[in-house]
Amino acid sequence: MLTGLTSAWADGRPLTITTEQNADYARIVARWADGDQEGPEITARISGPVLILRFEEEVSLDLAELTEGLPGYIAVSRLSDDGREARIALAREYRIHQSESIDRSAIDLVNESRLNDPPDIVSPLVAARAREAELAAERAQSARIAALPPPLDLQVRASEGEDFSTLAFYWPENIDFEARDTADGYQIVFANRAIADLSRTRVDPPRGLLGIEGRNTEETYVVDLDLQTGYWANAVAADQSVLVRFREGSRPDGDLEEDVILPAALAALAVDLPPANYLEPPSRKPLADHPFRTTPEGEVELVPEPDPVPVDPMDVIAEVPVTPRRVWSETLPRSGVVDVDASMSSGVMQLDLNFAANVPSAIFRRNNALWLAFPANGHFDLSGIPQAIGTRVDEVTSESGMALRLFLPRDNLVQITSSGRTWSIEAGGEGVLGVSRIRPTRAANEGGSGIRAVVPDAGTIFSLMDPEVGDELVIVPAFSPAASMMQELTFVEAFFPTTTHGMVVVPRADDLNFVQRGDNILIGRQEGLALSSWGVNSDLDAGQNLTPGFLDFATWRHGDERDYWDNFTAYSHAAAQGDPAEWEGQSALLNFARFLMAWELAAEAYGPLNFARAMDEVLGQDAQWLTLKGAADVMMGRYDEAVQTLDHSAVRSDPAANAWLGMALAERADWRRARQAFLLADPMINAHTPEWAGRFHASAARAMIRMGDGAAAESHALAANRSGDTTAEGQGRLILGELARIDGRPADARSTFTQLLNHESPEVRVRAELQMTRLELAEDRMSYLDAADRLDALRFRWRGDALELEIVGDLAKAYFELGQYREALVLAQNFAMEFPDLPGSRELRIDLMEYFEELFLNGRADRLDPISALALFYEFRDLTPIGPDGDRMIRMLANRLVAFDLLDPATELLAHQVENRNLIGIGRAQIASDLAAIYLLDHRPEAALQTLNGSRVPGLDDELRIQRRLLEAAAHMELQRYGHAIELLEPLDDQRALDLLAEVHWRARTWGAAGRALQRTLPEPGERLSEAQIQTAVRAAVAYRLDGDYDGLANLRAEYGPQMVATSEEDTFDLLTGTNQVSSSLLSDTVRELADTTTADAFLSNLRQRFSNGDDVF
Repeated sequence: MLTGLTSAWADGRPLTITTEQNADYARIVARWADGDQEGPEITARISGPVLILRFEEEVSLDLAELTEGLPGYIAVSRLSDDGREARIALAREYRIHQSESIDRSAIDLVNESRLNDPPDIVSPLVAARAREAELAAERAQSARIAALPPPLDLQVRASEGEDFSTLAFYWPENIDFEARDTADGYQIVFANRAIADLSRTRVDPPRGLLGIEGRNTEETYVVDLDLQTGYWANAVAADQSVLVRFREGSRPDGDLEEDVILPAALAALAVDLPPANYLEPPSRKPLADHPFRTTPEGEVELVPEPDPVPVDPMDVIAEVPVTPRRVWSETLPRSGVVDVDASMSSGVMQLDLNFAANVPSAIFRRNNALWLAFPANGHFDLSGIPQAIGTRVDEVTSESGMALRLFLPRDNLVQITSSGRTWSIEAGGEGVLGVSRIRPTRAANEGGSGIRAVVPDAGTIFSLMDPEVGDELVIVPAFSPAASMMQELTFVEAFFPTTTHGMVVVPRADDLNFVQRGDNILIGRQEGLALSSWGVNSDLDAGQNLTPGFLDFATWRHGDERDYWDNFTAYSHAAAQGDPAEWEGQSALLNFARFLMAWELAAEAYGPLNFARAMDEVLGQDAQWLTLKGAADVMMGRYDEAVQTLDHSAVRSDPAANAWLGMALAERADWRRARQAFLLADPMINAHTPEWAGRFHASAARAMIRMGDGAAAESHALAANRSGDTTAEGQGRLILGELARIDGRPADARSTFTQLLNHESPEVRVRAELQMTRLELAEDRMSYLDAADRLDALRFRWRGDALELEIVGDLAKAYFELGQYREALVLAQNFAMEFPDLPGSRELRIDLMEYFEELFLNGRADRLDPISALALFYEFRDLTPIGPDGDRMIRMLANRLVAFDLLDPATELLAHQVENRNLIGIGRAQIASDLAAIYLLDHRPEAALQTLNGSRVPGLDDELRIQRRLLEAAAHMELQRYGHAIELLEPLDDQRALDLLAEVHWRARTWGAAGRALQRTLPEPGERLSEAQIQTAVRAAVAYRLDGDYDGLANLRAEYGPQMVATSEEDTFDLLTGTNQVSSSLLSDTVRELADTTTADAFLSNLRQRFSNGDDVF
């Protein structure tokens, strides 16, 4: 009955209808045309093949949109005359599903094949309202923070007394506090935030204090005190101050007595406080990252406290006081001349600048010089410095600053360290990425846009003039650790160069205004800055000349894919028709090769390239031919051949050729040379086609970050990210993620790596998952067990190149940390041997050696049972390092075997080293001594003598010589060659030799000599005797008695009788040394009892004990 009906309009409320068609359902969406956020009320029902929609009020709509939008679902439709009901004829019967969301109502026509309902409709207003709620919460949080009282200046001073030391906190007003003992020391929580300089206390803490840390929360200032062992602390309030006392001992029970010394202590500490009108130097502790505002005149104004809601975040910084410029004259020596120490070692320059006090600095490159700038108005002592380092050095000074300039090659990386007073610069080694980064951002200014930068731990602004260019340099120094500008910024009015430390601005407008509030730096003008060109312009400089090695792929393609076969035919025909012996023929061959290379057909280009060179050897010296050949090698993955081709005098200084060379070197992981090549190639990279420029930038970013050049790495990574080449873009974002992780922004790094897990490049996906695993391990978000499972699966997703070796290296480390030592060593060794020439193989071999040393040199193998440790050592004994470390490693393993009474494996281990390793000198003698000692413990004195005799070498140190003499004497004693033993021991002036000599005489039954030898081992008369020495004194008495030496007995009694009183052997000693006759039976019993425990047994027991403890044998 509905056939032929058309869509209709009524005079009711306008309703907008839209349609969506999916695989197994279609959706009709209705909303009010007037934008009402209350959606229309619609009742839907099915009557046969007709869908009936009933509206709560009269509507007007265009039902033709339904037929046009869903022709496969809807045949015809009409609206009733009253505008309250629509009847829609369906192509067949459907199930309906209704849903609503704020301003929208949806009716779904669901196919019978679909078992579940489609998802409910979600209005765009849902996200908008959620965002509004978030903004409202943020505004409320900002209002709450803004309403907090501002931080107060806090002075911290220390003093020491006889009974205690004191740390005083001076507040400008009464501040409540709470104090408590913690597991690590003592904590004080003040009820107000603070601006405090704790550096003086950290450098010179009072007695009882090891360290101090202070931090601001949203409402409080928390001070954590690390106490020395045996000290306790308590805090007391006095006027507007809080004193913390450090006392030795234990905290007394109950309440502490009133501190009667408090007023005197306050007076003493107050002597060091500055006067009331003193202008405190800027705090070295970073302030919160607040924005700020300037007036149109460029002056800083305090903005009145805003209403609670909304809060303008640009007003908060106004609460931070302006930091005035000043000259740090107190950091200079009295002479005003800063001492400079310089040295050169293995091509690495070391420079130390020694100030009198802590001083901030800025370190940056400008033109061909490295600037070391400081906010002091002195000079540097440069006498002898150029000769010491072999480079030009000069100084630049002004009324507010001073700088040292080192004219170093651009590719020299710089490391900086500072102890506060001394700044040390190392150039020519590897770089170190900055601990934090300076990121200038746009800031609001009533006159227009401005720039705000947060320089952590900033000093004060000063200026210098570049004597060569005449530019003014506005410098913001900072204290250590390094805070660097990693990306240069160029504007109409100012230029921000990259820095190694601190921030530098080169003004390009005379009225540029700089205002400092703590760590916040505001740069602006009265009418604002022109910031439309924010960022780096990476285009090729205008007028840049192309070099002979430049490969102009864009031109050489001669059109797009549609023109390819015509061009191919023309070039191949010309190459085939030309005479290769003549230049015209060779030129045709090279043109054909250029065409093929432009389409990245490197394998095909080898033919005409090599044929042309075979016809004319001079082409082998041509820059264009060399670059074409090297580029073809790079495209084919023949990186060694590419380096050999491109490292030629004809193209060594060609920027375009160096781009290809840098890529080849980067693929070989030769990061230092790759960085140097890309520094030379930088002016020409962007002249290449966008895809190749992106790939060059990606490789350059990898080389820069591996060498610690973070600024260059970020610049190249950003360029790769916007190149348009998918793989290069992914590689660039990987580097940006690594920089975020290094920069202490793990959330940004995680977000970057997560997005790259779905990148279309398989290599990028694998690298992203590898980086994510490393990040989660570093943050303790993942266990090594989970990491091992992930890495084991990952290495089968990418095989056969340096990336697989990276994955294997991480997997081996995970196995090692899990205690699966053999698995770690086998994995690393197999891959290092299987792919010895791949990049990363050397690093894997180094890791393998370090794992082995960690096991057997640093004690990690002690977690294994001795037999397993020995088996593991024998399996990988080829990794034993040559030299003292290897000798010590073997001795430590032998010690552990002896400790478990595994003498046979221990002797086998050491005997193998002595007999089969090419040991010479002291190393051989030391291991042979250990082997001889184990032979003695195993009751094999002949073998001990053979080992000692077979390892005699001249020039041994006295200690090792005595050790070997003692072992040889002990072996003769065990063989009952007492005369030999006595002859070896008597010349030695050593306590161990005296002990053993006494035992030899005892064993030989030469009682008189035994008594005298035993008495010589005792301490000086009058000294207290140990239990062992008491037994020695009794043995000496027995020996004298058996020898009938009554003079010896009298002498022994006179010297040691008083010490033997009240000991366990007092009666025995008195009996033996007395003048009374002793019955032979009593004397025989005493001698028999003492003879059962001899010093020979003690000598062997001492050897065993030293082996068990892991010590040297002696």
